[in-house]
Amino acid sequence: MRTLLALSLAVLVLVAGCSRGKYSSNLKHPDHVLVYPMPNNPTKLDPATVEDGDTLEVLTQVFEGLVEYNEQNELVGNLAESWDVSDDGLTYTFHLKKGVKFHSGREMTAEDVKFSWDRAATPSILSPTAEGYMADIVGFDECWHGQAQGLSGVKVVDPYTIQVQIKEPKAYWPMYLQYACYFVVDKDVVGMEPIESAERMVGTGPFTVKEVRADQQVVLERFNDYHKGAPKLERIIRLIVQDPNTRRSLYENGEVDWVQLERQDKQYVDQHPEFKNQLHIIDRPAIWYLGFSVKMLEPFKDARVRKAFAMAIDKDRIINEGFDGINQRADGIIPPGIPGHDPNFKGIPYDPAQAKRLLAEAGYPDPSKFPTVPLYYRADRADPRIVAQHVQQDLQKNLGINVELRPMEWKALLDKRNKGELEFFHLRWHADYLDPQNFLSFMLHTNARENTLGYSNPEFDRLCDMADRMPLSRNEERFKLYREAERIAVVEDAIWIPIYFQRDLELLRPEVTGIRRSLMGPLPHTQTDVVRSK
Repeated sequence: MRTLLALSLAVLVLVAGCSRGKYSSNLKHPDHVLVYPMPNNPTKLDPATVEDGDTLEVLTQVFEGLVEYNEQNELVGNLAESWDVSDDGLTYTFHLKKGVKFHSGREMTAEDVKFSWDRAATPSILSPTAEGYMADIVGFDECWHGQAQGLSGVKVVDPYTIQVQIKEPKAYWPMYLQYACYFVVDKDVVGMEPIESAERMVGTGPFTVKEVRADQQVVLERFNDYHKGAPKLERIIRLIVQDPNTRRSLYENGEVDWVQLERQDKQYVDQHPEFKNQLHIIDRPAIWYLGFSVKMLEPFKDARVRKAFAMAIDKDRIINEGFDGINQRADGIIPPGIPGHDPNFKGIPYDPAQAKRLLAEAGYPDPSKFPTVPLYYRADRADPRIVAQHVQQDLQKNLGINVELRPMEWKALLDKRNKGELEFFHLRWHADYLDPQNFLSFMLHTNARENTLGYSNPEFDRLCDMADRMPLSRNEERFKLYREAERIAVVEDAIWIPIYFQRDLELLRPEVTGIRRSLMGPLPHTQTDVVRSK
């Protein structure tokens, strides 16, 4: 799963007005108002076009899908109360919850669901995710290429029933529906243009959008007619704060309630005992990796070069020196917690001597003849910078290869990645749903929308295709196929170099209660509350 951000003057004044170095339960914000920072402006305001985790966390407070993950990591109904599947696995019938209201006050019906899905699949919306998540629906190709209006495989049966036909059985397909491109929007307000203003962000979620002010803040307000009952919070304020040290300082000085730390901040917390009981370490279904484009740089077409890079990078040094041992070393692609994760997976070992031999075999016995390699990464986060610097050092020391660091603003980096214009890069993939298919077929199959690398291996594709078509009742067989595909991608082809599985460090004030989580991350703040006046 994926700033131009200048720190707002308001936040600078806020920090300047606070004493430093000591936590205080600051009462500048009233009860029932949750304040926490985000590291960048929302990249998009439209659920059909969003693709990064920071923005998704905002939009999931505003928009909803037919299904969702609960705190037990089970896929359950949300806007749909239930669904049925035909015996052949090709037709899904969803029974919608009655009485669900949009923020506009109008009741949601099956017509809104169809409109929202048709809209996401329409070329003019420019969704970067619809092709990956909606292509299994009958009629998607015609709609996506402008040859039809709407998805022929999605039919409104009655105001509270919608039926979907998919092209071939894929038992994990309902998991797609909790992704943002399937979120339901108010057709009467949103229309067929991309959402670019707060006024058109009208969904069914627990909060409405009060304000989106670039480089300053996003403000959400309680939706009293929410179909699961009004949230306890009256307001959520997300401050746009690019600098991680400033985010931490805001927490230290009592100005925000919750903050995500960079991994290297653990030493800081250890030195400040007043924060000890407020620190939470949370496993996420996410992998940070190095990726190669076989289209952009000629040497990367040779798997021996990619393997040499993998053998020359000391992951343990990165994790221990860069992140105080917090993150878990990744040898494979599938993270812990995802069904099918293999804790005994054997990846490519750290072996600088063998790396040099492979590079010479590939035609580069003299590393000075190897072109300078650009390494792209996200500029607004310290963690990617730390990895990039270590990789630069290792490749220079162990292979004599020059790496040029190219930090980029987050939205620009995403755009460049989607166009397949990154020769060598460090990015994260966070699960969009809890299945190994999301990390293998979805990312690296020859025909996958997310595969912008030019990578293609017929055996990898064959294994994934077989696993993708199996029912969940045959998961052990599915997982065996996915694990073999994972081995091909990592060990034989080295198209990704897994670095670490993500663990988040968070500081959370004791005044904040009711935060719900699944493995995917925080769930919408329907039960969250903040009471500072006790």
